[in-house]
Amino acid sequence: MKDNFLKYKKIGLMSILAIVVIVSVIFYNAKGFKQLNKNNTESIFVDDDNLVFENGKEDKLPSQDSVNMSKQMESKLEDKTIVVEIKGQVKKPDVYIIDENSIINDLIDLAGGVTENADLSNINRAKKLQNHEMIYIADKNDINNDYTQATNMENGSMDNEILVDINTATTDKLKTLNGIGDSKAKSIIEYREQNGGFKSIEEIKNVTGIGDKMFEKIKESITV
Repeated sequence: MKDNFLKYKKIGLMSILAIVVIVSVIFYNAKGFKQLNKNNTESIFVDDDNLVFENGKEDKLPSQDSVNMSKQMESKLEDKTIVVEIKGQVKKPDVYIIDENSIINDLIDLAGGVTENADLSNINRAKKLQNHEMIYIADKNDINNDYTQATNMENGSMDNEILVDINTATTDKLKTLNGIGDSKAKSIIEYREQNGGFKSIEEIKNVTGIGDKMFEKIKESITV
């Protein structure tokens, strides 16, 4: 009878040990699952302060203010450029986007410089460029090199006109304009020398002796 008691006692102890082992295994697995789930959650979690957690580390995302500031800077850069065209005796005649404060000499450099036949005698290379302006570098062998060649596009057709550049034309060239004699031609030259050139053809009305009526007569024949 004593042997039976020892036998049952041994079985009981083994049962208790087995239960302890099973409970330990279940608890360990449950703890490991929670830790794994926590790590996975942290790796994809984004909080309200624009922080991304990945493998316990945090990386900052660009804030909305930074994005807006970047867009504003890009917009300002776009606003500070102009579109101009250069033709004639330059190595790379083309349409260029250039800084709004650029001068004709900057555009010539951008176009690869002038050719051997370029005539710069009537070009004011220090003149500030205007948006959508066209610069023509004449050929020194061209008999019309005192004029600026302009292309006028109207109704889908192209008409070539020879316009007198009031910023570079000599007295004789200015006198070819309708109603312009020696006195007015000299006044035009004096005005442009004193004011750094004409910014637009309308500015010629500021010259003494040239009013609205005179401007209407010559406006189709002049350029800057």
